[in-house]
Amino acid sequence: MIKAVINIESPRHHVFSILTDYPRYKEWLPGCERSVVVSGGGDAVETEIVIRSMKKMKLGLRFEAYPIRALNFRMTSGRDIRAYSGSYRLMDAADGNGTVVIAEMEIDAGAMVPKFMVDRIAKKSIDDTGVALRQYARTVLSKPFAEARAAVPAAAARPRRAKRILQVVKTPTGYRLWMMGQTYFVKSLTGASLGGPF
Repeated sequence: MIKAVINIESPRHHVFSILTDYPRYKEWLPGCERSVVVSGGGDAVETEIVIRSMKKMKLGLRFEAYPIRALNFRMTSGRDIRAYSGSYRLMDAADGNGTVVIAEMEIDAGAMVPKFMVDRIAKKSIDDTGVALRQYARTVLSKPFAEARAAVPAAAARPRRAKRILQVVKTPTGYRLWMMGQTYFVKSLTGASLGGPF
């Protein structure tokens, strides 16, 4: 299994919407010449994808989506390779700016192709996909997100201090109470006689 970590400066729901917009794969996925939804809908979709890598391959892929968290895929048909599967797991970036995608891919090309060569091709493919996904997210979907972030003033990003509504101070003769702009004096705790504003 080949893995890669992809950092994208777009919110998670935008990245997820790119990954689940299967007919538009040809706009950003390296080597993708065609991508068509054949059947299904919602979270499980069957697609037919034509990829040109070392050779032109036609694959049937089944995608299973877990909204805004993950997208799994596996090959359901194809003559050129034995098996092809993988996943994209999405998390919010630690600094709150963007998305971290953990991409995994596994290819079984059969006994005729050495595993180290398949792994090298898969590693290049997953790295190229990460670069393309980052670029596509930046140019297509992240513009409204960046504008919204820029519109938030710096003061709004800082946590606000809670407003004080009550303050009690012990004095030699009792307590002084400040409550919502008015000051009162309490002479003793048991008598609890309140004076007017101080």
